Amino acid sequence: MTSETITYNNKKVIKKTNSNGEVSYILRGLYLGIDEKTGKQVTTSITAKTLRQLDRKILTARVNFEKAGGTRKEDKQLSTFSELAEEWFNNYQVWVTSHNTINRVKGYVYNYIIPAFGDYIPEKITSADIQRWVNNLAQKARTSIESGKKRAEKGSAKDFGAVTHKLSDIFDFGITHFGLTKNPVKTIKIPPKPKLASRRTMVLHDEELKTWLAFLKTLPNNRANRRFITICNSLLASALRINELLALEINDLDFTNNEIIVNKTLMWKSANKKLGTKGCMICKPTGKTDSGNRQVPVPNSTLTDLRDFYTEMNNYFKKQGLPQSKLIFPTIYGNYMCDRNERATLKKRLTSLGLPDYGFHIFRHTHASMMLNAGANWKELQVRMGHKSINTTMDTYAELAPKKKLEAVDIYLDKIAELST
Repeated sequence: MTSETITYNNKKVIKKTNSNGEVSYILRGLYLGIDEKTGKQVTTSITAKTLRQLDRKILTARVNFEKAGGTRKEDKQLSTFSELAEEWFNNYQVWVTSHNTINRVKGYVYNYIIPAFGDYIPEKITSADIQRWVNNLAQKARTSIESGKKRAEKGSAKDFGAVTHKLSDIFDFGITHFGLTKNPVKTIKIPPKPKLASRRTMVLHDEELKTWLAFLKTLPNNRANRRFITICNSLLASALRINELLALEINDLDFTNNEIIVNKTLMWKSANKKLGTKGCMICKPTGKTDSGNRQVPVPNSTLTDLRDFYTEMNNYFKKQGLPQSKLIFPTIYGNYMCDRNERATLKKRLTSLGLPDYGFHIFRHTHASMMLNAGANWKELQVRMGHKSINTTMDTYAELAPKKKLEAVDIYLDKIAELST
């Protein structure tokens, strides 16, 4: 092979001839422009079999550089809406710190949005496609609610409006980062959210509570039942949420003031198949200004029961040669405990006794009912329950004071009698 440098259109071009007599021309260092993303000069090399072909390739290289927005940095290309939605969700997990919010939005993306539009080309999705989809979601939600089921089936939840707003966020993300030209969600109408039939807040009334407490005394005396009894009695005495109770450590028990210090809660962190991580319980500290951060007065016997179970578990760990745990309700491996198994046990036992099945929250509601009937005011109850707004407390528990309804009639009659004399 021979090589020589020639001048062509005022540029130095290398002409190569191989042993078969075939000729090729190479132009090195062709200037294309300044990269708009890096600010650096961009050059390239062109190889052609003829000088005329070399001219065409030079022109094509410059046109392609301009079409690429004046940069050689390749943008990630997305071929399906599924890829766009997953890219958005990967970014969303960085923007948001609440695992509960991430878990909820993950459900929106993977249970609703991707199944509906995942195979579509993003630019081909129309407002009509989305309107039909959201109308169908609204109908499913309405049917689910009218059926009276406690929990909607997958794909039939009533928060389809929130799902649709997240779909809109995904399109906006595509416009900003991937060159989409429109957001078809902007022009659709979201149907009204179906209203739930008002339900009485489930509590254990006096006779039901008497039945439940008597039942607990009949359970065999083993560690599983001691844990179950301690959980139920502690929730009834404190009105804590179940994951607030399961997050407690021994230092959260204040025997001086007979209080439980609530400053954290447990939540489920979903698995991530792409990262190879499994789902697990994690502990989330409560912000110092958060209404959930509180000190809850309880009977001394409640604190003692919690301490006794803490001691029992650490005696077990010591016997097994395992590290000690600060948690009051650790697993046998010393990890945070998920309430799933205890919740199933509670449901089975409440149902067997013919009592309302409302999960561990029934003890929280029962506590609130007892407080109201004992004369506690709404502000006291709000603080004790850890509600951010007193409206939440009143909306939830307004009907739990049946004795107060009768008192209203007595007050009216007494006033009329006073004015009539």
